[in-house]
Amino acid sequence: MIGSDSEMKDTSSGEYRTGEDRYFITALSRGLDVLACFRSGDVSLSNQQISERCGLPKSTVTRIVYTLLKRGYLIQLEPGGRYALGTATLALGSSMLARMDIRQMARPLMQDLADFAGATLALGVREKLSVIYTEVARSTATLALTLQIGSRISLATSAIGRAYLASATEHERAAILKLATELDDSAADAIRTGIARGQQDYQEYGCSTSFGEWQKDVNGIAIAFRSSGTIPLMVMNCGGPSSSLPKDFLLGEVRPRLLALAKKLESSALG
Repeated sequence: MIGSDSEMKDTSSGEYRTGEDRYFITALSRGLDVLACFRSGDVSLSNQQISERCGLPKSTVTRIVYTLLKRGYLIQLEPGGRYALGTATLALGSSMLARMDIRQMARPLMQDLADFAGATLALGVREKLSVIYTEVARSTATLALTLQIGSRISLATSAIGRAYLASATEHERAAILKLATELDDSAADAIRTGIARGQQDYQEYGCSTSFGEWQKDVNGIAIAFRSSGTIPLMVMNCGGPSSSLPKDFLLGEVRPRLLALAKKLESSALG
């Protein structure tokens, strides 16, 4: 039901949207939220788990899941059973990854630094309030972190997240804060703290840090850079157990190498 050019009723929620929000399709947004709720470690999810992660009624999830099943974006492992991502999602992810030529260029350089530090290096991009890993290089050290491509890392407390927050534009930071505020006040406070901490680290070290804050006994440093006009701000970290990666080693030995690596990637990509 349309009232005017600046007002439209969202028939799926009963709410009125104004201004640019009149173009927002709630049903589509909810469908994308269902796909996004599958995490890298998930083999499958139940209808109840999807409902809880998306904050949607089970009846709504049932309709969305049925549609996604029909389109091949989800599969049902057995009649009446759990759901997994379908092959149609591969086309979406593969198209995005194919644009990230920087991954192929970065991989051997990241591996060299991972081997030097006895650590895990990861390349990532932001998605909502997380950083998603798009490339990972891991040393042969038994204590190296075992995070994989597709892993989600907190923006607020991780070194890689703080690197993004410190390097993002004011417009990007405002959008992130708005998203966090819609979640709850504590999430917004954490993002504000992450921004302040990231900016402070950048002034002092030229990179961001997290020493036992993202996870206890895990240390890391990170840097942000831009690779091209079609790829958003990228971030790269080096981290691992604090027992093998003490603060002094990360800042004194690894930091200049990480900064040089990011600069080389940025220069090569922007050419």
